[in-house]
Amino acid sequence: MKNLFTLKNLGWLLTVVATVMFGMSAFSKVTASEEMVKGFEFMKLLPYMKFIGLGEIVGLALLIYPRTSIYGAVLLSSFMSGAVALHMSYMGLNSIVAPVVFGVLAWSSHCLRAYTK
Repeated sequence: MKNLFTLKNLGWLLTVVATVMFGMSAFSKVTASEEMVKGFEFMKLLPYMKFIGLGEIVGLALLIYPRTSIYGAVLLSSFMSGAVALHMSYMGLNSIVAPVVFGVLAWSSHCLRAYTK
């Protein structure tokens, strides 16, 4: 009987979770949802909102494809590092949990898929 509970399958599950979370975030940035517009206006980054959303979509596409998943993990974690820096400077330490979790999710999904059998 084949074991379905492997680290590689856990990596794919985390990839699905990352795709849903980053996808919702990117979609709301590209479509300029009200909440995203308020946040980006507060940080004075409104002109860059759609560019960041498109960058997240590109990072997701790279993360999903196994041969380019390292590049997707680097791109997505770079966006999340910027988000952590901005959140710390504008909103304080209590709002950095989500970007840190998203960055760790991107890297863990890549590493579990790429380096386990």
